[in-house]
Amino acid sequence: MTSEVATAPSEAVTILGTTSWDEFLELDRMPALGSTAIVRRRFDAGGGTAANLAVALARLGVRPLLVTAIGDDGYGQRSLEELEREGVVVHAVPRPATPTDRCTILVTPGPERTILWSPGARLRLGDPLPLDRIFRARIIVVDVEELPLRRFLLDLPAHVAPRVQLVGPLTHLATLPREIALRTALQHDVLVGNEEEFCALTGCHDIESALSSFRRAMPLGATRLAAVTRGRAGCVLLTRRELLHCPAFPIEAVDPTGAGDAFAAGLVYGLLERLPLEELGRLANAVGALATRRLGARTALPTEEELRRFLAEACPCS
Repeated sequence: MTSEVATAPSEAVTILGTTSWDEFLELDRMPALGSTAIVRRRFDAGGGTAANLAVALARLGVRPLLVTAIGDDGYGQRSLEELEREGVVVHAVPRPATPTDRCTILVTPGPERTILWSPGARLRLGDPLPLDRIFRARIIVVDVEELPLRRFLLDLPAHVAPRVQLVGPLTHLATLPREIALRTALQHDVLVGNEEEFCALTGCHDIESALSSFRRAMPLGATRLAAVTRGRAGCVLLTRRELLHCPAFPIEAVDPTGAGDAFAAGLVYGLLERLPLEELGRLANAVGALATRRLGARTALPTEEELRRFLAEACPCS
């Protein structure tokens, strides 16, 4: 890796999206209907896809700007305090009389995880956003749930910041009607998601067909890179001319929660360094793998030093 990230300007990355408060329950098994499971461990911590991505970047030495909505409760305040301790710059839009987004996450052997989601505060079109500051970043990660706000943010760069790279996680896009989802997705320079999300985006039943379908659509939009996470199978990086399979790293996983957010952070980190495609996939896979070492979405996120040491010593699965 180069040293470009270490010398990058403050807030080289802006992330817009959700902050939540998570409660983790590690169970001895996934209970069947009407049965009982034993809670082996439990703890709570800040979460949310956008906030997790921001913390992952901060651990790697990139100080991001997180633009998010915070509920009017103690969980919102605790989330802000935790993000500030991690070195994340936060622009929080308050939501009076609205709870903070919350999740209860069941982690079971495998490891597997099941998320029980209580939707709360989120960004909306018309919120007072620091647009000048947002579009000073080199990379903007648009992870907002509301479609009108996403469309507004996607339309702005052509007018105010044509050189900015727009990165779009598929978490919320994949839940939209397919034609709307695909048309909106193609407005991002870079897309990142898992196999199920890319299949939903393209209407295909297997990832190979989804990749072929999406490649045919890429010339119709702005997308130059699509990154598909495949769990233990690593990832696939797709451009208009290349399709690269990047193997996973062998690691003893404890909890997969937040691994996709960590992978996206690794991808953004590599984009800042302008890494070649193969190195980009290897780095993103490494950050995603390291994030699974302990219970919790952020507990095991690596520092830059840990990441460099891991990449120097580890060999990916064949």
